[in-house]
Amino acid sequence: MKTLFTNAARRRGVLYATAGVAALAFASPVLAQDSDEGEEEFPTTPIPDTTAPATGDVITVTGSRIRRPEIVGTEPTTSISDDYYEDRNITSTADAINELPQFRGSVSPRGDQASFGAGVNFVNTFGLGSNRTLSLVNGRRVVSSNLPSLFSAGGPGVQVDLNIIPTILIERIDNVFVGGAPVYGSDAIAGTVNIILKDQYEGLDLSATSGISERGDAFTYNVSGVFGQNFADDRGNVTLALSYDDQDGVRGSERQHVRDNVSSLDNNCAPGTNQPANDGRVNPNIGCNTGPNDGVPARVLFPNVKSPYLSTGGVITDVGFGLAFNPDGTLRDNIFPGTNLTGFFGTGLSDGAYDTADQTNLTATLERFTANLFLSYEITPGVEAYGEGLYYKSTSIEEGNNPSFNTFVFDPGVSGGITYDIATNPFLTDQARATLTGLGLTTFNVSRSNEDLFDNGTITESELKRGVLGIRGDFGGLFGNRWNYDVSVNYGENEIENFGTEINQQRFINAVNYTTDGSGNAVCTTTPPAGNATVVGTPIADANCVPLNLLGVGVASQAALDYISEDVREVAKVSQVVVGANFGGDLFDTWAGPVGFNVGAEYREETASFTPSAFTINGEGRGAAVAAISGSYDVKEVFGEVLVPLASPSMDLPFLYSAEVFGRVRYVDNSVNGGFTAYAVGGTIAPIQDITFRGNFTRSFRAPAITELFLPQSPTFERPPDLCTAQARNAGPVPATRSANCNAFLAATGNNPATYTLLAAQASVAGLSGGNPNLQNEKADSFTFGVIVRPRFLPGLTVTADYIDIEIDGPIAQLDASDLASGCFDNPNFNTADPINGNAFCSALGFGPNGQIPNDPSNPAVVSGFVNGQSELFEGITGALDYGTSLGGVGVPGALRIGGDLLYVQRRIVDITGVAPQRSDGIRGDPQFSGQARLIYSLDNFGFGIYANYIGEQLYSRFDRGPSPNDTREIDELDDYVTVNLNTFFETDDGFRFNFGVTNLFDRIGQEYFGYIIPGSENDDIGRRYTVSVSKSF
Repeated sequence: MKTLFTNAARRRGVLYATAGVAALAFASPVLAQDSDEGEEEFPTTPIPDTTAPATGDVITVTGSRIRRPEIVGTEPTTSISDDYYEDRNITSTADAINELPQFRGSVSPRGDQASFGAGVNFVNTFGLGSNRTLSLVNGRRVVSSNLPSLFSAGGPGVQVDLNIIPTILIERIDNVFVGGAPVYGSDAIAGTVNIILKDQYEGLDLSATSGISERGDAFTYNVSGVFGQNFADDRGNVTLALSYDDQDGVRGSERQHVRDNVSSLDNNCAPGTNQPANDGRVNPNIGCNTGPNDGVPARVLFPNVKSPYLSTGGVITDVGFGLAFNPDGTLRDNIFPGTNLTGFFGTGLSDGAYDTADQTNLTATLERFTANLFLSYEITPGVEAYGEGLYYKSTSIEEGNNPSFNTFVFDPGVSGGITYDIATNPFLTDQARATLTGLGLTTFNVSRSNEDLFDNGTITESELKRGVLGIRGDFGGLFGNRWNYDVSVNYGENEIENFGTEINQQRFINAVNYTTDGSGNAVCTTTPPAGNATVVGTPIADANCVPLNLLGVGVASQAALDYISEDVREVAKVSQVVVGANFGGDLFDTWAGPVGFNVGAEYREETASFTPSAFTINGEGRGAAVAAISGSYDVKEVFGEVLVPLASPSMDLPFLYSAEVFGRVRYVDNSVNGGFTAYAVGGTIAPIQDITFRGNFTRSFRAPAITELFLPQSPTFERPPDLCTAQARNAGPVPATRSANCNAFLAATGNNPATYTLLAAQASVAGLSGGNPNLQNEKADSFTFGVIVRPRFLPGLTVTADYIDIEIDGPIAQLDASDLASGCFDNPNFNTADPINGNAFCSALGFGPNGQIPNDPSNPAVVSGFVNGQSELFEGITGALDYGTSLGGVGVPGALRIGGDLLYVQRRIVDITGVAPQRSDGIRGDPQFSGQARLIYSLDNFGFGIYANYIGEQLYSRFDRGPSPNDTREIDELDDYVTVNLNTFFETDDGFRFNFGVTNLFDRIGQEYFGYIIPGSENDDIGRRYTVSVSKSF
């Protein structure tokens, strides 16, 4: 397995770099410019709310290719300046975006990611999926970092990893909501993120940033520089930017709230033993559950919840799981009086019971290097050649992943428990043998987690290359107007490699089938002693076989570990070609001003492949075989837009200060699913100078991704919800329907309605899922209406509010076990004569005659795939406020800027199966109210900022609440909360700038409850952390 530099080496590097820059700051007075001037008088005019271009200049606003003389948008838009990154010491481009309330559910290196492709940063507008947010750089597409696999980080799509953009190079980031599809094409259903870079820079900027958590971990550092120089009498420019960034990962076991292992268990009570006052529950004030509608939850929270059926050393199943192996192979008690067991987990267990904290990754280790090169040269007036080059290299380590298991829960599969003969087992200690023999046993069965066999982490390496060549300029158009043009070729490729270690199942079978030779030494055998029935599979003769000791922790020999382990490597390759041309300008003048237009054409080709190792393709590990995937598609597009002014300030009309309308259209011919037309119409109207109303209607789309189209039948791990328990079957979108179907199912399978539990809901089962070449585009109809207020009586103030409605027809989704379970039991079309196959959704779950779903990777029970679902709806209101002013008018030196953003989610409804629409707004992770408030003060060479992020109340569920929420769960709703970030900066006389920042000032991890953090309430697993940076511009 590959490794990165050691932490010590990384820390030495950043300390040397930071010390070097700091030494330069204080030891280089020769670089400072002496000045005899006194303190600069602060301007008394307000700070403008936007950066207006100089008179006569034109700019291109994200969401349109028509150049305009002012910054005005017809769609809701937020922008992030380079100052925000510098002030906050933010070195990851997506981090600032994700602080905005309009972005939620994004994929980042913080938290567990997927099996393949960890360490990426995909942003997610309105929580509609990262594959419905289009990310651009300088208005152009970028090759994706999302590999084509079911186990990728962000769901199938062409998402762009924003880690590839160094923050020192950012000029601004425009986030345009809804309307980008007619201008930019597929994927811009929810929004378009356009990162504008400093591609014609003059000077030299250097920066070093370092950070650490209050608990002494999560160490980060970044060293960046950008250099730009004009040449050839300012006709040309070259800009080079380099950035190196490193962050240490944090495992769950390094945080108390994860080590506490708080989880819900059945609220069982027993006279004299389990009672609320003594059974260890988090809230001892909650009484015992006596049945439905008693106002007492059926499940309550307990700390130290672990699995009694697993331990790293192994648990003896033959004695009611009451014995477990110590690390040295001796036996200990595993379950004690008063133990509360619920399914696979319980409390009151020995310290060696399986603990998920060690397998939880809070932050991935991530090391990245980026190099950007920009060239431009004016060949003749009106003709400029330009080029962009990007190289990105990253290595990410996901240190905590679930290990493999051998347990009776997975019997009779390849991960089932292992049975040993007592008399002939050479690895049993004398104490263990005597204990087992004393119990009258001749054989014993072991259930264990195999985390001690080898490091179960994964390493992902990504290497991205991108180049753009183009010509742009202007020429004479109609009626003496100048028209602009841009022709470019954009090529990018990304190779992503994933490294890990897995168990070779056949060698594992060989190694656990052993006996003793004449000298009493352990040797592998193809004819194990009688009664030594092991995991599914037959041992085969292998001269290299080394017996594997699993009776303890870390007791296996290195030779045995080398024999059973297999280093695996998966390789994904993604490439993109875009050739585009457009031209536009002013067509002619009208009474209100010029009519602007832009037309163009584009050709795009997307290619992707995913090739697992031969070991994985052949299914030689614990899971089923994973097939390779490859595919491509091309898109031919033509587009155009027009902007028509209807009224202007120069007309001096009463109650009509200005007005304009626009139209945009884009026709797409996709080689897989044919043609589609995206379009938008809208406009703005200002009855007076202070107030502007805006609105638009957009039809947008997302084309199916290569994974969704071409994925062969591949294994999945499914965990269906248990909808037929005593509590859950009276809930759901239509409780009566679910209850009737569940009752018929339980009766047919011979299960007791009061005690039935679906085991697959507690431990995942094997499934199959594949692509669908007949998928159609997702089609979205979006409507926005809003207002912009800029009152003349309070210069510097801008307030915006916009209503947003997005309705997606045919959302592409992979039917998972949750969809199938709802489609089965919440479906009015249910065959009570054959409840196991009550409808197509029930059949796809693969229930056995006992009402359970078997777990057999060689014959997966759950079979699903990608489909065009029914619909998805998002409805909400977004708002923003910005006010900047000098304080000189009130006798206070300096300037003040106050800002804020707000999102109110009115409705979010997802209906994939067409059976049970799920409303999810207001639940955990999707609060109805969220916002950010900012206060920034600056004075010459000093300033500070306060940033408060608000998250509203969140329900645990909108549907599975039963007649009374308190009957269903102990905590039904999470409280709202605020987190606060601070920063301050000062500049020295010789131009060095020092920034200090605090993230999560009040160290809020999650909602506290009787001394514990409520599981699922976590807002920041890392906690309070500090950053410091030093920068210098030359």
